[in-house]
Amino acid sequence: MDPFDAAGAVLHYKFEAQATACAFIGSVLAVAGGDGAVRLCAVDGSSKKISLHDGAILSMASNAKGDALYTAGDDGNLKRLGADGAISDIHSGRKWVDCVSCSQRGHVAWSCGKTIYLAKEGEEPVEITAPSSVSALAFSPDGKWLGAAVYGGALLISPNKPETTKFLEWKGSHVAIGFSTDGRFCVTAMLENSLHIWKIATPEKHGNMGGYPAKPVSFDWMADGRSMLTAGADVLVTWPFTGSDGPIGQNAAVFEGGVGIVRSVRARPSSRQVLIGYAAGGVALFDRKDDSYGYIAEADGSPVIDVRFSPDGRMAGFIRENGTAGLLDMGKP
Repeated sequence: MDPFDAAGAVLHYKFEAQATACAFIGSVLAVAGGDGAVRLCAVDGSSKKISLHDGAILSMASNAKGDALYTAGDDGNLKRLGADGAISDIHSGRKWVDCVSCSQRGHVAWSCGKTIYLAKEGEEPVEITAPSSVSALAFSPDGKWLGAAVYGGALLISPNKPETTKFLEWKGSHVAIGFSTDGRFCVTAMLENSLHIWKIATPEKHGNMGGYPAKPVSFDWMADGRSMLTAGADVLVTWPFTGSDGPIGQNAAVFEGGVGIVRSVRARPSSRQVLIGYAAGGVALFDRKDDSYGYIAEADGSPVIDVRFSPDGRMAGFIRENGTAGLLDMGKP
């Protein structure tokens, strides 16, 4: 699909609550709200509201099968919402459930302050104590590690042997975390408007990726794993992952086209296309194949919180802080 032909096909939704997170469950875009509810946005333009928490939803993730969502609330609860509408109570406590993440191998992890809970879906969790409060959780694509962004670095935990951990150290506050597609590198975003990267097998090989005018809290890898996309600048910044040491010691490339600071980025599965959300509210589609670029949603003044693709790459979605959301059927990648 030519990105310039997409704008008229976007389905727009407006909700009364602030949007806090989004995820796909099949072809349905799930939007979490500050009122504790999830709105399910369908391709026919309809939406369904499901109340889950007595307070804001702080984080949300879909499982590997794509048949359930996990929602973390400031009411101290973790909920599971099945595609069939069934709601299950997974965790209940006094502290906020700050983060939740699901792996491609059936694990789910969530955190409350310094405590990380890790489990196979449907099983009892084990508890791991982090050195400080957890800001973000993510599983490596190969399933070897669960990563937690904490003060002073990244804590890596083996999902199959939770007693096996590794700490990747770098002073400062780390607020987001992710792994390269081959699982060899761990990357965190920092409060200092920079990213930090470690080669996990040899963590003494690490480096800082700085120079951003804003916080690059959103980053993702192209489907072929050869480059990492980052937010945090008024251009799309990409880092090379082609050599044995990835971007360590390398320079970034930039691609212009939009207006304002990039807030969120996402690579389309099985494609060279990129979805870009801006602080001014616009959403654009960029194709690395021919460098074509165009808005699929015009700026409305409210920052884009997140952009997403469905696992099969067919559906694209986005949410803004003001409670607006968009859904686009792009066809097969």
